[in-house]
Amino acid sequence: MLEENLLATTYPHRIHYSVFGNPDGIPLLFIHGGPGAYARPEHAQFLCPQHFRIIQFDQRGCGRSLPSGSLLYNSTFHLLTDMEALRKHLGIERWVVYGGSWGATLALEYSKRYTTQVLALLLRGSFLGRKTDWDWFSQPDGVAQSIPEAYRQLRAALRCEPDDDIADALHRRLFEADASTETLYRYALAWDAWESAVMGLPAPGFNPDASVWQSRINSIRIYAYYGLHRWFLPPEGVLPGLERIRHIPGAIVHGLQDRVCQHAGAALLAEKLPRMRLKSIEAGHGMHESVMQQTVQQAANSLFAYLSSSKVL
Repeated sequence: MLEENLLATTYPHRIHYSVFGNPDGIPLLFIHGGPGAYARPEHAQFLCPQHFRIIQFDQRGCGRSLPSGSLLYNSTFHLLTDMEALRKHLGIERWVVYGGSWGATLALEYSKRYTTQVLALLLRGSFLGRKTDWDWFSQPDGVAQSIPEAYRQLRAALRCEPDDDIADALHRRLFEADASTETLYRYALAWDAWESAVMGLPAPGFNPDASVWQSRINSIRIYAYYGLHRWFLPPEGVLPGLERIRHIPGAIVHGLQDRVCQHAGAALLAEKLPRMRLKSIEAGHGMHESVMQQTVQQAANSLFAYLSSSKVL
């Protein structure tokens, strides 16, 4: 690690960031998924740290950013301004922007807002933030059709009424004023179990160590808050304004078996962004799969070779 620190942004937020890799390399911003997740240092190795100066940060309220779990001044717009503040703080003129899942959403939104600062884009498992994308993940006629028992268990755990929207129910349960910390933790676990079922992973077990409960509650609260507000995006998600970044080169890596973010969304992005090469692979959604790790690494290597030989630097 080259550097680790906190950057004060909108009060009371302080954004934790870390810098890895080659200090003289091409700057690369690494945007984690979620909302509500955190930056994983071990994932920096897949972005060719021998070539890039990799900057990871925890989004507002997430990971080691402070205050933990805060929803004050926490929206997609605020996250974009944090990224720009971080770029200026580190003295970076232009950088490559990488994002996976929700991180890909933010990468696209940042690129549309700060177009001249983006050298290239690298997206993985892209979430387009459309109403149809959320419906696929949360409604009974989407991915739930293939895992009905997991969906039934989620709705039961959240005490959903028949006409309840999952995002509304999750938000309501996680902010119950009279609920115990353990009860809130169990609501968070129910959502973790649903996401694991969609990704084909084992459900996380109950952790008896009460000291870790609040961090998990905070994480899923942020997710629920963004879900309630539909990611602070229009019903068409990231699609409006993509014409502004048609000139930006890069790659889109997407699993053909991705049940979180459907492959059709990645194909649509590639159609609208002609300089973004779509790499479709036999994989699901997460970075835990070796084929995904290898393909992201190959895409980063290819981007480095292209940028090094071009006149954009």
